[in-house]
Amino acid sequence: MPGTAIATALRILWRMLERRDIDPTALFREAGLDPVSLSNSRARYPGKEARHAWTRTSEMLGDPGFGLTSAEVWQPTDFHALGFAFLASITLRNALNRLVRYHSVVDNMVSYSLVERDDHAILSFSIEQGGRDEPAILEDARWAIVLDACRRVYGPDLNPLEVTFLHSDPGSAMGKFYGFFRCPMRFGAPVSSLTFPADVLDRPLSASNRELALAHDRVLSEFVGRLQRDDIVSRTKSAISDWLSSGNFTSEVVAGAMHMSPRSLQRKLAAENTTFRKLVDAVRQELAESYLGDDNFTLKEISYLLGFSEQPSFSRAFKRWTSFTPQEFRDAA
Repeated sequence: MPGTAIATALRILWRMLERRDIDPTALFREAGLDPVSLSNSRARYPGKEARHAWTRTSEMLGDPGFGLTSAEVWQPTDFHALGFAFLASITLRNALNRLVRYHSVVDNMVSYSLVERDDHAILSFSIEQGGRDEPAILEDARWAIVLDACRRVYGPDLNPLEVTFLHSDPGSAMGKFYGFFRCPMRFGAPVSSLTFPADVLDRPLSASNRELALAHDRVLSEFVGRLQRDDIVSRTKSAISDWLSSGNFTSEVVAGAMHMSPRSLQRKLAAENTTFRKLVDAVRQELAESYLGDDNFTLKEISYLLGFSEQPSFSRAFKRWTSFTPQEFRDAA
């Protein structure tokens, strides 16, 4: 099932690349991510494209320990209100439960769970089918940020009992992993997890602020509710993006990719006061404006990528959407 990730969270990857003196702009555009959205607290990227940006980074750098750099550059504002609610929590248990409850704000394909067994607590995550191609660099970044956030509220001496990773042994970067996590690790495990001693969960945190945490909870609850209501729209737009350039682009094909009937899709979109045709136009316009900002794409190529059979059809549609011809828009950009 296609999902989305909050755009501001990708600022972490942007900063990581800048630390290597790499201009992230080209990589983001290659992945289909508009850099302008990074400063929009409500913008969301398709999950597939967001993960592709992490994958391309990994391929480009070839550094199996690079994901851990995320702990040095992340900021609370990267995760909307969740970052502040986490840091203002009264106990580590409260903080981790907020992560479990509200993480869909950050990435609605990833779900966390916190389970206590005897004298330890296991924080793990699962990924929906659409995100199973997640690269190792993103798994590493996720745990590095979570553990760093825990250390910020609990204290720098907090160490897990164990960390497990889905990906294989990082080889030459193993020393970097031990230096950061400071505990036993297992790679190629069936579950990705952080295990803490249970007795650290309820120790009062010195920087807690109950009022502030609850205020951010209200913001997060509203955000999650809106995200759930809008989910069918974002999922449909993501599926449309995947199938636009195919030679078999129909509402039936898109509905099938979303594991529902065309009638069911039509009914769900009507409940959100939109239609399949409106979403197709919206996706085409968003992609067209992005492609027109890149001189590497010809107008003919853009027409094909957007699923138009011929360039004049694309030109007429773009004029209807924006009041500009594609060439006028490109010249202005």
